[in-house]
Amino acid sequence: MADKGSDDSGEAGSRPSEGGAADGETPKRRSPKGQQRLGMREIARRAGVAPMTVSRALADPDKVSPETRARIMAVVEREGFIRNQLASSMSSLKSRRRIIGTMVPPLINSGIAEQVQGMSDACHEAGYQLLLVQGDFDRDAEDQAIRALLGWQPAGLILQAFVQAPGARQLLEDGDVAVVEISEVRGRDPIDMAVGVSNFDTAHAMTCHLVDKGYRRIGFVSTPAHGNDRLQQRRIGYRQALIDRGHVYPASLEIEVPITSAGGAEAVSALVARDAALDVIFCSSDTLAIGAVQECHRRGWAIPGRLAIAGYGDVDLAAQLYPPLTTVRVDRYGMGRLAVDQLLKRLRGEENLPRIVPVGFSIVDRASA
Repeated sequence: MADKGSDDSGEAGSRPSEGGAADGETPKRRSPKGQQRLGMREIARRAGVAPMTVSRALADPDKVSPETRARIMAVVEREGFIRNQLASSMSSLKSRRRIIGTMVPPLINSGIAEQVQGMSDACHEAGYQLLLVQGDFDRDAEDQAIRALLGWQPAGLILQAFVQAPGARQLLEDGDVAVVEISEVRGRDPIDMAVGVSNFDTAHAMTCHLVDKGYRRIGFVSTPAHGNDRLQQRRIGYRQALIDRGHVYPASLEIEVPITSAGGAEAVSALVARDAALDVIFCSSDTLAIGAVQECHRRGWAIPGRLAIAGYGDVDLAAQLYPPLTTVRVDRYGMGRLAVDQLLKRLRGEENLPRIVPVGFSIVDRASA
């Protein structure tokens, strides 16, 4: 007699009552065509295997022989079976641990969107699900988001900045969940690992590049930096580059605006009103820089003749602008993939992993500056 819990064979056992459903399966209900969707036990009976084998084929297919898996999936596809993922996760710790959680800001700019895409692709290839929860650069919101992610008992977490909330940080340090803090690698020690770029170095390099090209009055535009370690480091890098090159300017050449093209346009108006001799603006994102370029066009100003513009991110549109945008290029997609790769190495038990993994960057010198 075949073992009901075996991977390759076994009878399905007794059928559930007409109105019931086994743990981890979708309750039976009428389809739009009036046909009844099958539960996991009926799928098992029709495939000639045990319910446990169906569960394994869906949650951990490598543990079921190819022949048995093909037989099960043929029934699943034919009958339109939909697995109840919540019930499944409640009944199987192992399936819960196939989740990697990430927290993203409420406004996903193109750079973070590229990171998330890289993470999603890498998770899919490794057989993991990527769970996104909205966070913020506010400590209370960050704490709530991290606790919400931990409630799913993920195998690991990838967080979009260094964790600031003391309670959440302590919770992660004391727990057994692998953590990668992504995007910034300077300024604070990571809880576990950090993958990213030094935003200080990127901004310092761009500012030095502008000084070396002959610009003397360099403005800096960013979105609000409070609670955002990346923007804080970019501002520090900008200031330090001015000091290193002997160009110390008043704080009036710095401004914070919303991360929109309208914000970039607003920055041009405000900074030029403060300093008529301003000759270049370095924007902390390409979105702001695009708005600044548009404002110069509206005013009939030559770029870079009247005012030069530099950005950060090298979005697709940057090279298509007129004139093409000088900017900082960072491989955000690759950063997302690398974060997942480091997390999976930790989960496999690999030792001596570096705590900080830097990603390179480059200055893309185009016609706008």
